[in-house]
Amino acid sequence: MFNIGQAIKDLRQAVGLSQEELASGICNQAQISNLENNNATPSAMLLNQIATKLGVDMNYFFEMQESHKIEYLQNSKKYIRKSIRIRDYENLYNTILSEKKHPYYQETENLQFLLWHEAICIHYVKKESTRALEMLNKALQMTNNRKYYTEQEIEILISISIIETETKLYTKSEDDFKKALDSFKNTPQITNPSIELRIIYGLSKLLTDTGRYQESLDYSLKGIRLCKQLETLYVLGELHYQCGSNYARMGEKEKAISAFDKAINIFELQSNHLYVQLVKKYRAELLGIEES
Repeated sequence: MFNIGQAIKDLRQAVGLSQEELASGICNQAQISNLENNNATPSAMLLNQIATKLGVDMNYFFEMQESHKIEYLQNSKKYIRKSIRIRDYENLYNTILSEKKHPYYQETENLQFLLWHEAICIHYVKKESTRALEMLNKALQMTNNRKYYTEQEIEILISISIIETETKLYTKSEDDFKKALDSFKNTPQITNPSIELRIIYGLSKLLTDTGRYQESLDYSLKGIRLCKQLETLYVLGELHYQCGSNYARMGEKEKAISAFDKAINIFELQSNHLYVQLVKKYRAELLGIEES
């Protein structure tokens, strides 16, 4: 949390004033000491007088507070996203329960972010898929009151679709993936184009699971082209794996081997040793190739 007392102390020391000198004509030295030790909160009038004496506008402290808040949320959300990416759901779940109490997360969109990721943990840690889907839909409804979806709302819809796929709610999942894709295309401002890749990859997995291999292959190849266009490795290995999986099921062994090899090369480049082993395992199962 931002400590206004520490900010006052840091600025006072920077300009070379003692507590007594800062207090002169404003309050007494004890009050400054209490403020700096976070034992008291300054009134707006007192804060304005202190700011003037220190040679700054009162907004300086509010801007510092906002800057601290932004930095805290950025770091926190970065950690949460990374934990999801490496599937560290157990530790993440405990972190989210703690963060839900933090004042910075009480604003609607930030609280929505936490509820979204808590639901993912509920699905994978608690194995309560129905509850997770209820939470995700609740999170979606917290802000969904416009003609278009925000990026965060689209990502929540993707999470809903993924859990529906994993719980074999295939028709609902396909509808939601396509709804997410349409929403992505209709959203006025997109800052994270990789969202489209997540949707395409999700659809390709769903279509493979439901035996629609050619359709899945078409989406996978579309995703690979988009990766190249965006110059990103994000889900590129996964998309090549999907191609290999579909080719294998369609009886096109040489194409399957080539796609699996590309997936392995990408995962090795990313030092993703777990996925390298998984691809090798599934390649052996699908093609009957013994791993050396």
